[in-house]
Amino acid sequence: MDGRIFYLTQKMKENLEYQWTVGEMADMVDLSQPHLQKLFRAETGVSPLAYLKNLRLDLARTLLEDSFQQVKQICVETGLYNQSHFASDFKKRFGLTPTEYRKEYWAIEQLPQPNG
Repeated sequence: MDGRIFYLTQKMKENLEYQWTVGEMADMVDLSQPHLQKLFRAETGVSPLAYLKNLRLDLARTLLEDSFQQVKQICVETGLYNQSHFASDFKKRFGLTPTEYRKEYWAIEQLPQPNG
């Protein structure tokens, strides 16, 4: 992976709650916005903002599975501040709303495991 793109992906992972812009990302690695967009897509298959959204949604899914935080708190922690957009994006990615996902996940986790 191109070092500039690797650097940006690491910074995104470290600062998910930050409201990134493509302009700021481009400035961080001394590229124009169009060049960053093209290079980022070539390296990752998605745009920088789509990559960031996917990171946030992955963290949200983990938090829904591993914590008792309210969905509203998870939105803030992941940088997905608009709860309705969060629910819509989550459903597009994982097939269920955050609340439905948590209920289904915990229902599955509570089932007795078969004896081998």
